[in-house]
Amino acid sequence: MTKVTLVSCRIFEDELTALLKKESEMRKNENKSLKIILYKTDFIEMLMLKLDSEGIVYEILESNSLPFEADDVIALRLIEFSMESRPNEIKVMVYEAVKAVQSGSDGILVLYGLCGNVLGNIESDLSLPGCPVRILKDSDGDIVDDCICASLGSRKRYIQVLRECPSGEGTFFLTPMQAAYWREIAYASALTPDPNDDEMIRFVFKYSNYKNVGKINTGFIYEKKYDDIVSDFSSRFDMKIIEYEGKSIVYTCYENLMKELNILSS
Repeated sequence: MTKVTLVSCRIFEDELTALLKKESEMRKNENKSLKIILYKTDFIEMLMLKLDSEGIVYEILESNSLPFEADDVIALRLIEFSMESRPNEIKVMVYEAVKAVQSGSDGILVLYGLCGNVLGNIESDLSLPGCPVRILKDSDGDIVDDCICASLGSRKRYIQVLRECPSGEGTFFLTPMQAAYWREIAYASALTPDPNDDEMIRFVFKYSNYKNVGKINTGFIYEKKYDDIVSDFSSRFDMKIIEYEGKSIVYTCYENLMKELNILSS
């Protein structure tokens, strides 16, 4: 029996849904049991709707400690959108969340990137004997810079995309989840004190010379209004849409952690 905990920003709801669906189906096909647990927070409703739409069975846990189970367990702790303009706040929130769920976990995967270079040491800082902590890394072993980098698949691809952006023009990237919550993210990242003040947001974009919206097609189908939201965003703020193919690394990072735990337990 293995208990894995995923500590994740809300921005990875789609990736988490796909991961839990794949794991549920795999265990079912192998006639193995799997218990999925969501730590109760004030912002898990949208994730619950996505899991429900895929027929994924889960339980809600109000305490921080995982109960003893005879089954394999995947537990998930979501963290609210962070203040990207204040990276130290991200570090405090993520570190506290990891520490809170270490009891009973065999391993923890943190679904974040460097986020202003504050999470680069999280593995060495928080790993415990019998409970390694791992963060999102690409196939080269590099910690991804942020959620955009994670959605594009690697730091190399991220750098390539940034270099391909029109010279002298800013590009505001939107994954499906960022599109769904772009107003909340605009507030959380201190882009604007009022996420519903389009005039203020338009002024900030103009001042920062944002001319394009980067549409990252992740391949996930859970945000049905993604195309419409990006189109509206483009016309609302007078930006050209530039499309990019995404490549999520979340499941690969999860598989790598599971392989590590199997080696440790053997």
